[in-house]
Amino acid sequence: MKIPPRNLDAFVKKPSPDALAILVYGPDEGLVRERIKLLTQNTVADPQDPFSVVDIPAERLSDAPTLLLDEAQSISMLGGQRVVRVRGDVGKAGNAIVNAVKALKDGDNLVLIEAGPLSPRSPVRAHFETAKNAAALPCYVDDSRDISRVISQELREQGYRIAPDALELMADSVVGDRAVARGEVEKLITYMGAANTNIALADVVAAVGDSGVRQMDDLCTHTASGRFAEADTILTTLLSEDTNAVLILRALQNYFMRLHIARARLDKGESADDAMKKLKPPVFWKQKAGFERQLHALDAAKLEQALSVLAGAELRCKQTGAMPEATLGRAVLSLCHMTGRAMARRRAY
Repeated sequence: MKIPPRNLDAFVKKPSPDALAILVYGPDEGLVRERIKLLTQNTVADPQDPFSVVDIPAERLSDAPTLLLDEAQSISMLGGQRVVRVRGDVGKAGNAIVNAVKALKDGDNLVLIEAGPLSPRSPVRAHFETAKNAAALPCYVDDSRDISRVISQELREQGYRIAPDALELMADSVVGDRAVARGEVEKLITYMGAANTNIALADVVAAVGDSGVRQMDDLCTHTASGRFAEADTILTTLLSEDTNAVLILRALQNYFMRLHIARARLDKGESADDAMKKLKPPVFWKQKAGFERQLHALDAAKLEQALSVLAGAELRCKQTGAMPEATLGRAVLSLCHMTGRAMARRRAY
């Protein structure tokens, strides 16, 4: 069964009893891991108990195609349902996974398949989307609005309130990965302590500091303005602090996507100010001037080209044997070359 996006969170909290196997897949690795963790916690009393949870590398299924079904149908020594998790390259183990799911019956252990991006043509994805005893849960990259909701909810549950501008800055810095977002929330709560529960913009800047909030914003701005020297300096700093290359690419994708959306509104006759205000969240006040210049200089075709470059770079970063840092550097250089020429042409008029 294919779970609609609006029902995903509810399904994770209370899965359908008909779903004997659940595929959790998509480009947002943090969200994939989070949903696998919640599904496990909602099934067994102790997710750390090796008698309750069994992890199978997908690669093992190529040599032992019946292993998954054997584990799914094995009886727990302590009674109750177990969880059988499969992780890794599920594409190569597709036949073993599909055959095992077809043989599952009521009373078997819950099977959880963890995977990265899968195309609609993937046999595993196709089977989980159509099978009556299985479910497919896509985990696509969150935009700023989704991440804002996650951050504000986490803080609210801990008794904190965050100012809108502080939430905007924090969300923009971690867009695309819920695991990173939750990590930054924990860091912010530690910084605030129990005495002060009202979080202001200065608190976010101070708490996160050099871990990437301001650098990521500046990297996006410099890249979209064609300033490679400045962008390269920030990129070197981020990578030296072990910032994930894919996370940086997603931040750039989010920035260029916002430009693309605003540019479409501009082309329909709206003013730049109105186009920026309608973005969710609106453009941060410190970025407005630069964002507007980029909005006028970069047409829809160039922005689509930029998004294509970034998507291709992310895909290459995830390939076996890839060098993510080098791939990211080439993508930033390519974007700066394109945007720099566009900005120069606009200044010439």
